[in-house]
Amino acid sequence: MNLKSLIKISLVLQLLGLSAPSLAGRELTLVATNYPPFYTSELPDQGGVALVVKEAFKRRGYNASVKFYPFARAALLVKTGQVDGIIGLWYRKEREQWAHYSDPIQAVQIVFYKRKDNPLSFSQLTELKPFTIGIGRGYANPPEIAGAGLTTEEGNSDEMNLKKLFLKRIDLVLIGHNLAEYLIKQHGDEYTDAFEQVGDPIATEVFHLGVSLAVSDQTTLVAEFNKGLESMKKDGRLATILSRFPQLLSTSDPIEKIRTQARP
Repeated sequence: MNLKSLIKISLVLQLLGLSAPSLAGRELTLVATNYPPFYTSELPDQGGVALVVKEAFKRRGYNASVKFYPFARAALLVKTGQVDGIIGLWYRKEREQWAHYSDPIQAVQIVFYKRKDNPLSFSQLTELKPFTIGIGRGYANPPEIAGAGLTTEEGNSDEMNLKKLFLKRIDLVLIGHNLAEYLIKQHGDEYTDAFEQVGDPIATEVFHLGVSLAVSDQTTLVAEFNKGLESMKKDGRLATILSRFPQLLSTSDPIEKIRTQARP
């Protein structure tokens, strides 16, 4: 194949939002915390959000692989530039010190779960002060939780927090709705009719790709990912993937809410 033909193919691929093999970018290493069904080592393609991230990069000529760690460890790897980025990062102002945020990918509702045999109910967060709430270690919890002066207890994983709730070691779990339902189903008969959501959603969070500020091409990586994501929106591929998890789709409203309300 001559040079003229290669140039023509490259131009066509660029118009389609793809990259020619000869123009491919470098190999990327990303990290994530197991947050099923959106991204996890246990699902095909590592979950829908992980698949979106990998495909968006692939359209721009990058091959991205994903490794899973507890959030605190994953964040440290990003902060120190040992990996290129993290999947599923929720926006918080202080995180801009170590991560360059991509465009929003998908939204998720954060809710409280309790045991069904616990009559606990509330209308204001301050009513929950007598109770212990399980939260994820290192997670960006809704600022309303700290503002209400609630008692929280960190767990290394959401699955661990649900187990503590099951054993009555804590009173509530703060968790993504889809994630809670997924974990409950995974435990089959043990958790059947054991838990239920209580109250309205506390917050709407939005998954982003967070690229490490410690890597030299971080601006390029975010721009390329956003272009790949936009092409997936235009040809319907993004909606097809995210339709597997139909709770919420990303809109401009949730991310604007978080950017204005979150505090360091």
